[in-house]
Amino acid sequence: MFDRIGIFGKYSGDQCWENIKTLVDFLISKSRTVYLDKASCANFPEHDNAPLIEREQLKKQIDLAIMVGGDGTFLDVARSIANENVPMMGINLGRLGFLTDISPEDMLVIIDEVLSGVYRKEKRNLLNVKIMQYDEQIFESLALNDVVIHKTASPLMIEFETFVDGRFLNSQRSDGMIISTPTGSTAYALSAGGPILDPSLDAISLVSINPHTMSTRPYVISGESVIELRAHESCKKTAQIICDGQITYDISAHHHTFVSRNEKYLTLIHPKNHDHFELLRAKLHWGDKLF
Repeated sequence: MFDRIGIFGKYSGDQCWENIKTLVDFLISKSRTVYLDKASCANFPEHDNAPLIEREQLKKQIDLAIMVGGDGTFLDVARSIANENVPMMGINLGRLGFLTDISPEDMLVIIDEVLSGVYRKEKRNLLNVKIMQYDEQIFESLALNDVVIHKTASPLMIEFETFVDGRFLNSQRSDGMIISTPTGSTAYALSAGGPILDPSLDAISLVSINPHTMSTRPYVISGESVIELRAHESCKKTAQIICDGQITYDISAHHHTFVSRNEKYLTLIHPKNHDHFELLRAKLHWGDKLF
């Protein structure tokens, strides 16, 4: 039973306010307690019955998170709440919607079913990334889609070594590499030629970005593995670690980056008829007539 529900909005505009108001009014009519995320809903015009609460406090008070926006907003919220074991569902106001799979037109019907206990539940892996400088940890973040080592504005390739569970995998010169969860396999990793991984798999894919040699191919490893990235000594703030395309940290040769599966999973709430294969067909246009 979901009794205390947090609403998260899209930071960049007012296009989600009407949907949020409809959602708040509906949930209150169902005798639910509703809170608004202060970080993303600060400018929401009407919230007398749904107080604004700081996210750090909010995520500890709710038993369901509903995000109204696109996949980018979903990623931001997911990283915030994943370690609190709060299930999450997304209302899609974006363009693609691999993560936000509920349309505004259908949201009230589907949410009514969810509140009645009719839904599908799915667990998704996240990545935990830590950057060490000598023996000191200087950065930590989560990623639902991917962790990327990427060159900065320099036109030069970067050179780095990859280790898996302490064993040397390879050394490469490239524009970078994408370390992806199954969830992120349909995002940046797919654009770089990586494989599509079913979300149920406990796996991590390593996909190089424009490698210098054609023999550098995508590689899939166990989700229990720990990946270490070591930048070459020539790397002097010409590379970054990027989490979900949203959080960045500049690295140099004396930084070691460790990426592993996060201890806790993100729980997604889907409509009862959710079918991941159908979603792939729709979003990737599989089966469309060529002529």
